Amino acid sequence: MIKLAELTDALVDTLQRIAPLVAVLAPEEPIKGYTDVFPTVSAVEKALDQIQPGQVVVMWVETTVETDTMSRWAHRVELCVKPLRDQRLFDVIDLIVQGVPVPGDGMCWRMCPVMAGVLPTNVINIVRRTDAEGVDYGVILTETLETGDWFAPPTAAALYIAPQTLGG
Repeated sequence: MIKLAELTDALVDTLQRIAPLVAVLAPEEPIKGYTDVFPTVSAVEKALDQIQPGQVVVMWVETTVETDTMSRWAHRVELCVKPLRDQRLFDVIDLIVQGVPVPGDGMCWRMCPVMAGVLPTNVINIVRRTDAEGVDYGVILTETLETGDWFAPPTAAALYIAPQTLGG
């Protein structure tokens, strides 16, 4: 399994390379990752309430094992965003979802893996939430599947039983 902190960092790095997005965010810490560090940073709800206007916070929320077709790790990460004053939340969300990082290959970030060992990231849903102060913010839930470390069936070599072990 990939390291979850590395996935969070890779998503932060990718979003930071989308110039039109960074241009409409706060000048200080426009995009940051939330990584637990006990005991100083260990309350997700508190971190969500502390998101500043003009900031995007990238936060890992869940990892599951996908078993529908080929078993593999699926990582869900939320991109939480509060627009600056007089900005529309929808516009900032659009810049994130359709963003093209530079340098890059000219494609939307969701069409390319954000790091080695994963497939391109899917946007699962986009919702509006309200913080403790009654201020709305957007949440983009993403899912990133791994390419390696799948729970693969045994290979033919692993199933081979040498003739001498069968009494032959």
